[in-house]
Amino acid sequence: MPSFEEKLDDSLVRYIAYSNFKNYVSGINIRNNDNVLEIGCGGGNLSRFLAQKNPNGKLYCVDVSPYWINKARQRLSEFDNVSFFQGEIKDFKDEERFDVAVIHYVLHDILFSERSESLSVVKDLLKKKGRIYVREPSRKSHGMSSEEIRLLMKQGGFLEKFSKEGYSFPLRGKVYEGVFQNN
Repeated sequence: MPSFEEKLDDSLVRYIAYSNFKNYVSGINIRNNDNVLEIGCGGGNLSRFLAQKNPNGKLYCVDVSPYWINKARQRLSEFDNVSFFQGEIKDFKDEERFDVAVIHYVLHDILFSERSESLSVVKDLLKKKGRIYVREPSRKSHGMSSEEIRLLMKQGGFLEKFSKEGYSFPLRGKVYEGVFQNN
């Protein structure tokens, strides 16, 4: 069960960040029939825009929290192109290969000792030339530095295609965005 602070944060994100999420997803290159994997979907706030952008494709939402995955199921019940998996990405097994993976405000929450393994699983799930879109807070108190993210992705065998860092998001502070390609 989430804490009061988590519930408040979810509500604030949903209402204050609506246009920010919508704009972010509009910049993600999703083609008409793509299979999209969202790692750490939380309550489905970003997922809604991913599902809308990809009506003929499939969105797979993964989250470790039973509470948040159920919240996402409720929020996305109108979409028939969305599937859910409650558990860690390293335990996700699917025959599908993905064109796009989205990691939004989640990488920093994966234990440091498990990040490489988690990205290795994502690499195996992605098609050749598949892309990972990463957006992370870069505050020292909550997040990861852009250098740490880029190094982790490079060590995981991903090619950096785009990076943007240092812009500020209301209530969240500095944010990093990157796009990486599976080779």
